Amino acid sequence: MPTAAYLLLPLAFLLTTVGHAQTVSPQTVTEETREMTTRLRLNEGQYVRLLSLNRTRLSRQREIERATPTDMAARNSQLAELQDQYELECGRIMSPTQLSQLQQVENPGSTAVGNG
Repeated sequence: MPTAAYLLLPLAFLLTTVGHAQTVSPQTVTEETREMTTRLRLNEGQYVRLLSLNRTRLSRQREIERATPTDMAARNSQLAELQDQYELECGRIMSPTQLSQLQQVENPGSTAVGNG
């Protein structure tokens, strides 16, 4: 029986390596979320919810990029849909002011102009 365990060890290592390659670095997600929290002045509850949302978004973005390496139209369409879903979820987490600030940073050319 111990021999079987040694035979399965390389398989287990391979599976964990493949699974790790498909995930987003927790450090990357945390850094991005902390930066957003500071910039948008989010509270702790918002930070926790946004951290989970950012993890999901970055993982999905990586999946889209891997699945459509040559089909730029499909990639752009899927990424635009992902961004729309992300902004919708952010709207459930953030105040309208915070969401507006986020959209201004993400889309600097589309800022609203006053009546001046």
